[in-house]
Amino acid sequence: MRPARTAAAAGVLLAVIAGCATEPEPVQVDPTPVAVDEPAESSKVSPQSLPHPLAPFEVVATGWTEPPLEHDGIFLGIRSPEEPEDPLRFIATDSEGTVLWEAERPPSCTGFALSRVGDRPVAVLTDLESTEDAVAQTTATAYDLATGARLWGPVDVPGPHHGPGLVFSASAPRAAVGETGPRVALDPATGATVVDEADQRGTAVVGEYDGVVLTSADGTLTATGPDGEERWTRPLTDAGIPDGSGVTSVAGARPPEGTALVGPAGAESGALVDLTDGTVLATDAQDARQDPATGTVVTRAGSVITGRTAEGTSWTRELVGEVSLAGVGGVLVYLRVGDAVQVLNAATGEDAAVYGDSASLAVPTLFSADGAAVVPLNELLLVTTQPVGGE
Repeated sequence: MRPARTAAAAGVLLAVIAGCATEPEPVQVDPTPVAVDEPAESSKVSPQSLPHPLAPFEVVATGWTEPPLEHDGIFLGIRSPEEPEDPLRFIATDSEGTVLWEAERPPSCTGFALSRVGDRPVAVLTDLESTEDAVAQTTATAYDLATGARLWGPVDVPGPHHGPGLVFSASAPRAAVGETGPRVALDPATGATVVDEADQRGTAVVGEYDGVVLTSADGTLTATGPDGEERWTRPLTDAGIPDGSGVTSVAGARPPEGTALVGPAGAESGALVDLTDGTVLATDAQDARQDPATGTVVTRAGSVITGRTAEGTSWTRELVGEVSLAGVGGVLVYLRVGDAVQVLNAATGEDAAVYGDSASLAVPTLFSADGAAVVPLNELLLVTTQPVGGE
């Protein structure tokens, strides 16, 4: 597992299931990102609504209508069209609240992913291109996340973005909801196909994680690095997955960078696996995040919350009620327990009092390593790293 560093630990390659659905007449847009380099609009938020550690910092309106992804202190999110004829907008904003660049896409092209080429974070966006037979072809193009400069593409992909990471697939004919056709994993450095299930019968693509492609075949789980070399292979049973069952990433989870959360097909929980060597860090986890400040990995299994460090389990809390893991950062774990908000210290697991007396609480959902945080409060806002009233 990678230690906390300039990349946000929670900024792993979260899958955005919606993709670039085929349209007979896609909205015509110029897909080239446009540099903005201007401060986002300031937002007036009561300090009482924010956790005490975030209250001293400027808050900006991002324009996003869907939760963003993040790498290296740069957040990329979507603004949905207000009218059917309007394009979709991707908006990249850094942790200081500067809008770096924007890009337009047809309204159905919501699928995107973040990956990494060496130390460079990249964004891969889907698009639709008309073909001679009037069927719209889904394509993928990679851009430098910091500048919006095109790195490669467009390259043809079999269908919408499926994830995690650079995984694409068409819907299977007459398939049930959630089923797909053969999946393809791309190389984030070139856009070339790394694995195509249609060409490698018996091999299933589990996901792509910063250039590491995870596959399963013959009862084993295999990680292949960006150089094409096999990093490790492990029996599925080591991850608690019965031999002969399908393997998938756990839907809706946002595991830390350098890990994957995988389980049997359709399962709501699975094993948290270190992509460096295949070590199983936790089992029966439904979600996992990492605190960038301490490196503590926090997992949820039902109502049980556990904090883990490199030395092993450091604390466990069993809560009462329906629990969800909202966000982890700044040495704090933000939980929703029923209709209430509960906050724990990420290092100790003890309760933490971080809110004042307010009926409307802004609960962070995504942190960067430098401390910026996404908070939903009527709209998606970004608490920046800039102090209130600072230059």
